[in-house]
Amino acid sequence: MPSPEQDLAFLRAGIQELTDYLLSGELYWPLTPGAAGLPRLTIGGLLLAQARLRAGRLSPMAQVEMAALEGKIDAVRTKWRSAWERKAGREVHARLELWRNYLSDYRDSPENHAHAYPHEVQWRVMLRLLSDEFVFPPKELDALSALDAIVKAHWLPGGFVWEAEMITAFPQQEYWFLYGKLKRSNNV
Repeated sequence: MPSPEQDLAFLRAGIQELTDYLLSGELYWPLTPGAAGLPRLTIGGLLLAQARLRAGRLSPMAQVEMAALEGKIDAVRTKWRSAWERKAGREVHARLELWRNYLSDYRDSPENHAHAYPHEVQWRVMLRLLSDEFVFPPKELDALSALDAIVKAHWLPGGFVWEAEMITAFPQQEYWFLYGKLKRSNNV
């Protein structure tokens, strides 16, 4: 999981290129060479970094910077709303595919893939965050419901799967899939 400093660096770099990204054909935008070590820019990535930072893991000065960065992101989102929604729609399709692939691997071999759930569930979290950005088409809603049914069929409710300090940013009612784990075998 990235540190708060890494998430802030990602937001700083991302806002500099957000308009160019939205107007491009790229789904995964490589940030400038000075942003080495940062993930590629996507709307879901921005939203996830923002959500993690809202968990209160920032100093007062960093909170002020975060608020300014969020204001800039909101301004770009408003100005380029249709481009934002188109890009978010493309990302939903890509994140569904990543989540589907992980769950397929898990179903084929739970004992080899259950341990990866805390990392792989980021795709499902991004899908939840993207659902606030535009209305999912019925096809994507159906696909997400089917994938959620797979998770629920193999689900063991439990504690929060990410760092405890992030729990406030991801309430259980909205992010139920962060509060438990997948069974390690089909027999347990």
